[in-house]
Amino acid sequence: MKSLVLGFLLILASVTAHLIAQERADKLFVNGKIWTADDARPIAQAIAIRGTRIFAVGSNDEVRKFAGPETAVLDLHGMLMLPGFIDAHWHFSTSRRADLADAGSIAELQKRLLAFARENPHAAWVTGNGWGYSDFAGQAPDRKMLDEIFPEQPVFIWERDGHMGLANSKALALAGVTRQTGDPSDGRLERRADGEPTGELKESAVGLVAKLIPPPTPEESFEALRRLMDQAASYGLTSIQEASADLGPDEIQALERMLAEDSLKIRFYVPVPLLPNPTKEQIGHFIDLRNTFRGPLLKFGSAKALLDGTVDARTALMFQPYTDGTTGIPMWSAADLNRAVQIYDREGLQVRLHAIGDRAIHLALDAFEGAAKTNGTSGRRHRVEHVEVPALEDYPRFRQLGVIASTQALFANPDATTLGNYAVLLGPERASHANAFKLFDDAGAVQAFGSDFPVFSMEVLRGVYCAVTRMTPEATPAGGWYPKNRISVEAALRHFTRDAAYASFDENEKGTLTSGKLADFVVLSEDILTNPPERILKARVVLTVMGGRETYRAPL
Repeated sequence: MKSLVLGFLLILASVTAHLIAQERADKLFVNGKIWTADDARPIAQAIAIRGTRIFAVGSNDEVRKFAGPETAVLDLHGMLMLPGFIDAHWHFSTSRRADLADAGSIAELQKRLLAFARENPHAAWVTGNGWGYSDFAGQAPDRKMLDEIFPEQPVFIWERDGHMGLANSKALALAGVTRQTGDPSDGRLERRADGEPTGELKESAVGLVAKLIPPPTPEESFEALRRLMDQAASYGLTSIQEASADLGPDEIQALERMLAEDSLKIRFYVPVPLLPNPTKEQIGHFIDLRNTFRGPLLKFGSAKALLDGTVDARTALMFQPYTDGTTGIPMWSAADLNRAVQIYDREGLQVRLHAIGDRAIHLALDAFEGAAKTNGTSGRRHRVEHVEVPALEDYPRFRQLGVIASTQALFANPDATTLGNYAVLLGPERASHANAFKLFDDAGAVQAFGSDFPVFSMEVLRGVYCAVTRMTPEATPAGGWYPKNRISVEAALRHFTRDAAYASFDENEKGTLTSGKLADFVVLSEDILTNPPERILKARVVLTVMGGRETYRAPL
């Protein structure tokens, strides 16, 4: 009898020890200010991590009880912890190009391009990205500024929106573009008064030249992905929603290779193209991708298309003319769009439509509404990407239809191009509610913030600052650009975390710091929730964690 009792006690002790071990955390983060984005408990002091997930969130005392002999305890020293940032609109950019952002003048553009050429002496082409219309006198780019410094080498530089580009004479000659070349469908060649092309190409016309630029090799794509992930992690990003529906096999292979190597530092949500007349085989392939890659590191499940261009290029589709009399370029007919959206909606694929002008946005909302009625579906969470200048009466439709407003915080940055070209083309009435994030919040829409990288920086804190102040980093204009459209820091953070997670159907996995969710978070050097808004740009990312694993730690 004694041996039976002893055996039972030994079994009980073993089970108890196992249960205790299950209650131990791998890591504790204590003595912090933790903004959880969870309404049930918005602020906490400490968090426990076990494996890839959050084990507990609460006060120091509540969380410390999960410490064991092997538990690592990290003191946050009062620093602010937030859910990992999610960029809801980002582009995988594999090519190395000269950085032309904020150049401000032709002389500075030429200086940067010459420096890029010296650093890449074996490159067949000189390429750059990020110029703005304010860099040119009269907002009128012309190839002569490129011909002056590169008379024999082909050059192509993309405007910051990516919908326009400027080619030099050599590049135009290689592409066979002359004064006799007509405008392609959905595109435009800008011309001088004598009919000669200026070198500025818009929308589909960009492809006349861009198709000649040698693509990166598979290894270059892989290294570009590694480099971009490191950069993203340094900004506190743990998830990215890719916005390019035309990723090539090399880019997809780079993602799959890193997934197989377990070296992804960022979670990716990737779209397929929205086709006007998809075949059963094409739809089947898209569904196979969705079913094969379901996360948490790599997932498919959405489809993307462009309905119009951009305001700066006067190709965003508007109801009323720009100040120059044009109304933009329509890229889909309503009939084709409605049919395509209904097909994808019926198959359970989320549709993401680039629509910037009020008329394009209206077309998108009509297509989503029609698909839901025709198919009897709901909860698809279709999205309008950019959605910069909606008609005022369309704001309430986002909540009514359950459509996500996928906006970009830095699009409200009132720099020289925004004030001198964008706002001028729209006119004051439309400019007053352009990129007005507060109007979406007031309408009760789910709003997911992104960057549109490489159009703008993917630095999340810059985006938060811009949405909160509507000023440039230099604090201009005083009081902000249409300051009535400013939002709070907490609202901006929700759009970069909880709302962005919802936009990719991941609200049960991430976006808030809640027990059971993925351990994705970022630690900042300053409390941007209580500091004055002008100090947001002083804050630095100290630590980024994705799935319980450090992906970035600031150098000492």
